[in-house]
Amino acid sequence: MLGGAYAMMASGVHCVDVLCFLLGQHIVEVAALTYGQTPEHPFERVATMCLRFSGGTIGTVCCGFKMPDAKNDAILYGSHGRIVLDNSLWITLRGVLEVVSATVNTTVTYPEDPLALYTRQVEAFNQAIQHDEEPSASGRDGLHVVQVTRAMIESAAIGRTVKIAPLSVV
Repeated sequence: MLGGAYAMMASGVHCVDVLCFLLGQHIVEVAALTYGQTPEHPFERVATMCLRFSGGTIGTVCCGFKMPDAKNDAILYGSHGRIVLDNSLWITLRGVLEVVSATVNTTVTYPEDPLALYTRQVEAFNQAIQHDEEPSASGRDGLHVVQVTRAMIESAAIGRTVKIAPLSVV
């Protein structure tokens, strides 16, 4: 049964955004499995994706509404350490950022602030306009997440990996 990106659109898109931003790479291939579709509820309740990034990095995103203790975490493991965003992928600023490596060990706690992310987004957009620069979250970034979401739906439906065409320069 074809899913409709329910879990992916609710939380998975934020994981995709964070991974693309931290890696500085785009996703070029998606293999997805989904769960929870019924005739009464045709959208997935859980989506798990294996992602190949443009630089060769492999990532995994699991998002959904059937996982116990889901805190919207993201963890990026590298060859020299890790970055942990604990309870951080929400619409409000909150959670803990932890960076661990041989040379850097730091933890920053962000108390919940319901307006901080919106304020920062508007300020960054204004700065981009004033300095004639690309915004930190561009329309291209949004289009890429839509492409990844479509690839997730297709991959889950056909049971195969789906490649994502590179964004064309306009």
